[in-house]
Amino acid sequence: MSIRKMIFTTGLFVGLLANSTVLNEVSYADAVHIPATSEKSPAFSVPSDKRVPFGWPSIAIAPADEETATFVQWSGQELPPGDSVQLRVATALDSHEPLLLEIRVPSDPEPLGNIKLNFSPVFQIGELTLTRVQASRVLAEGILITRTVGNAPFHLFGPSASSSTSDIPDIPAMLQPHLMVAGETDRWAEYMKRLEGVDTVQPFGWMEGAILDGVFELAKVSDNEQLDHALSERINLYLHGDQLIYEDPKSVPCDNRVFGIEDSLPFAVIARTRPDHPTIELAIDFWKDKRRSSGYAEGCIQDGGLCSAEGSYTVGYPLMLIGRLRNDPQLVEMALDQFRIRKTLLVEEGDLWLRNSNGRRHMKNWARGVTWYFLGLVRGIAEAPEGTDTNDLRAEAIRTMDWVLQHQQDNGLWRNLFDLPSQTVDTSGSAGIAAALAIGASEGILPERARTAALKTKNGLTNFLTPDGLLAHGTPSNRSPEAQSNRRVIFPVGMGLTAQLIAALEKK
Repeated sequence: MSIRKMIFTTGLFVGLLANSTVLNEVSYADAVHIPATSEKSPAFSVPSDKRVPFGWPSIAIAPADEETATFVQWSGQELPPGDSVQLRVATALDSHEPLLLEIRVPSDPEPLGNIKLNFSPVFQIGELTLTRVQASRVLAEGILITRTVGNAPFHLFGPSASSSTSDIPDIPAMLQPHLMVAGETDRWAEYMKRLEGVDTVQPFGWMEGAILDGVFELAKVSDNEQLDHALSERINLYLHGDQLIYEDPKSVPCDNRVFGIEDSLPFAVIARTRPDHPTIELAIDFWKDKRRSSGYAEGCIQDGGLCSAEGSYTVGYPLMLIGRLRNDPQLVEMALDQFRIRKTLLVEEGDLWLRNSNGRRHMKNWARGVTWYFLGLVRGIAEAPEGTDTNDLRAEAIRTMDWVLQHQQDNGLWRNLFDLPSQTVDTSGSAGIAAALAIGASEGILPERARTAALKTKNGLTNFLTPDGLLAHGTPSNRSPEAQSNRRVIFPVGMGLTAQLIAALEKK
């Protein structure tokens, strides 16, 4: 089935009837991305202990106390049609502090506005809404970027220097400083375009792993060869021959080792597509090494003393998958332990806690934490070898389903923190919860009402797609108290979780 037909059968175009007469009345144009062409930045090199991914170009942003600007320029072309205009930049080095960028054109001391990149991981996109008049000035004059908050070494991705001569693809326009210009667009078609390349690449680990799962599943249920190509291209960004090349959450090179339990998720898709790749042994050895042999949380694979909901999805699920593919009962039993231990340590009186640190629980009923627990549980059950006793886990999946459905909002989404009416919805956590519901229904783990609820979520997500198909209004990466606030960002992880949701709804 083609992606276009699949989109209609799963109801992605809310408000339109899936027939040609209605569609022909709607005139869509593609969103346009206009990347900058040159830059002049202060002489602040990437620190010697850090690395920008893939050798892609970056530009230094001076510390706030230096009061020095970075100049970024376009080629001076005319602004294409479209009333929706965003100026965007993306982080090339990790930020673990509050960070604010002031943007202005050289001829005017009055700023166009600010872009906030507090505590941002690499590849985080920040944007500033412009009028067409402002955008035309940007194209003609360029922009000056000055950091007004933050002093740690920091780089943004820069303009593409030249065509790549290596196996690594060029940096996409989406991650360069660019203007996005759009009129009336087909937002779900634009969403698909963003997954058909490396526009939404994320750091190796839970972030990229969630997207790899989504692209893999979408490719399976469609005849879209571009998704297959994109999947291979994304994996090749990190696997160079037999080597695993990536950076840890602080932009420090972490080649040929697994940094933490959240970084082992991509091995699920690596095992599906390259079952004999030697890096899979890195993951297996890591899991065995991190398994607590005695004491509190005995048997749990965790970082230090912290049992986390993330481990259900980033450890339990890939461990079960690899155990099944290798016909290894020991790995299967280790995987089963991950789900059962987390149920014991993280579920209390029906509520779900994100973390348990040697008996102390943290962050109750956080939407993305519910995703990690529930999605990992359902995927783990689905991957269990035939004959494996998962009755208790299936009962827990149904209990979790009943619980999350009580908290689903009228628009099909979930609040960032379930219990706080003051909290707005989180698109990333909502997409992941709905993916768990849809996968559970498609695999016979959950009843049909789970699929109905998941479809409601998918329809609700439409309102949060940008004109060029990115998923906005996601809770930021959990690096600061802002993850428990109402701050929301473009968060591509949610796009991967949405892809898993769509693919599961399409399965027969």
